[in-house]
Amino acid sequence: MKTRKQHLKGECTHREYYAQFVTKDVIQYVVDHIGKDRILSSKDPVRFNDIPLIHWDMRRPAFGFAEKMKAAGDSLTLAGKNCILKEAAKQFYESSNKSK
Repeated sequence: MKTRKQHLKGECTHREYYAQFVTKDVIQYVVDHIGKDRILSSKDPVRFNDIPLIHWDMRRPAFGFAEKMKAAGDSLTLAGKNCILKEAAKQFYESSNKSK
């Protein structure tokens, strides 16, 4: 597991850090609640900043994020949760574009 300390020291990337919290269930949750079409038509598939922040903030998945982040020396914040969800969206986007 990559730790928060490693992330802050630059020993792992932002993406590597948050990707470790993404599962298939998290990806499916994001697709179900943000929307497949909205994700795939994003003009900003790195940050998804063209999807209003309120849509990310409103998501309250119970995937054990708090416990997993605590194990990594971190705590769950709204920003951290959104980073995980956006990473899940990015993985969905990339896997969808590979199959085209």
